[in-house]
Amino acid sequence: MLNLPVSDIMNDHPIKVKGDVSIRNLAHLLLRYRINGILVVAPDDEKNVLGVFTTHDFLNLMDLSMAGSHRALALNKVADQPVKEFVNPQFIRLQQTDTTAKAIAVMHKHNALTIPVYDGDNLVGVVGRHDVINIAFA
Repeated sequence: MLNLPVSDIMNDHPIKVKGDVSIRNLAHLLLRYRINGILVVAPDDEKNVLGVFTTHDFLNLMDLSMAGSHRALALNKVADQPVKEFVNPQFIRLQQTDTTAKAIAVMHKHNALTIPVYDGDNLVGVVGRHDVINIAFA
């Protein structure tokens, strides 16, 4: 099971949002689909992944926004900002031929919730913590 390629456990229809989507709308998607992360793509090129925005990123953003005295106002201001302003372009990637064991190690080492999966330079899916947990205890 740990030697299975990531392509066997990944979601090959990842949820993606364009970089100009607001943080507020992205938060609704995280809740609606009960996922830990969403791929953020360029507004004009859905294959160009700008980064991954996770529930952890969202909580960090909320914490920073609420550090001042006008918490609700600051949080509302951030909520209307485009996600591309907050996504980290340095994100971890896996290849579809990488093993599940490698995915687990990478997730643990980098505290990653959601990792895009590629076939060479082409995005083919996404693997999340729930995917590796499902296979580990199946």
